[in-house]
Amino acid sequence: MIAKVQGLSEPHKGVLYAVIAHLIWGVMAPYFGLIRHIWAGEIAVNRGLWSLPVAALIIWWLGQWGDVWKIFRNPRQLAILALCSFIIVFNWGFYVWSIEVGRTMESSLGYYINPLLNVVAGYLFLGERFNRFQLVAIALAVVAVIIQTLGTGVFPWLGLMLGGSFCLYGLLRKMIHVGPTQGFMVEVMLSALPLVAYEYYLFSQGTALFGSTPFNTLMLMGCGLMTTGALVFFTASLKRIRYSTAGLLQYISPSLVFLTAVFMFGEPTGFWKILSFALIWIALAIYSYSTIREERDRRRTVEDESLVPAE
Repeated sequence: MIAKVQGLSEPHKGVLYAVIAHLIWGVMAPYFGLIRHIWAGEIAVNRGLWSLPVAALIIWWLGQWGDVWKIFRNPRQLAILALCSFIIVFNWGFYVWSIEVGRTMESSLGYYINPLLNVVAGYLFLGERFNRFQLVAIALAVVAVIIQTLGTGVFPWLGLMLGGSFCLYGLLRKMIHVGPTQGFMVEVMLSALPLVAYEYYLFSQGTALFGSTPFNTLMLMGCGLMTTGALVFFTASLKRIRYSTAGLLQYISPSLVFLTAVFMFGEPTGFWKILSFALIWIALAIYSYSTIREERDRRRTVEDESLVPAE
């Protein structure tokens, strides 16, 4: 479990958790592609509803129910998590919709933009600064996103909405002192009642596909398991790494979504989109080099200080 990873520093744990979260998000694109016949709204509803028992099981396993009830006695934290709950369900719905209507590549553009928004948010609200290597990496990523934006030929409203909503969600979660599993549990508890009401409405209209076949039912239930796993790992990573670092690690999932759009869904691509994809990975390589170099220098400084005899 998240709390029991041994032998790693907190920043290294944060990187590991972020990678796991984005790998899960990456494979969710082909997963949703298998259930395109189910309306995006019902998938979003079931993502929330079936996250509830999975999250509750995790909370029970970790013995965190006491922490969850404390959040309900803190009006500020409860209000922020209620807003987070609304934002993430909104994001889920539009992401699934983008896959259903054949705009998976455009959604990947949104999650390429999202890390850049995180970098800006880290600079504006969290006091984070960058060295020259990191600035070069960010500049390359900006160029890559601009190329993808121009390559679509239209204003990327869907991408901006997906990227912006997830940036806001991550920033809010980082700014409150709530554990990743406890916070997500409260989010799904707060969203459960309206989601149940909406699912009931779908059943009353005869449009709900949950329960229609074993395949549909199990796939919708599986959405909760994947959703819970990804968000718990993601919020755990935010507590351990810089927000800007989290932002650039988030290129992993849109890259997987981009590859899914091209090689599995057969969406059209071209030279400029491939070029932008390559530039993003070059930016990641530069940023990674800078991070490793910074960490090496920090360790060397700590080791040197430890060798200085106390007076």
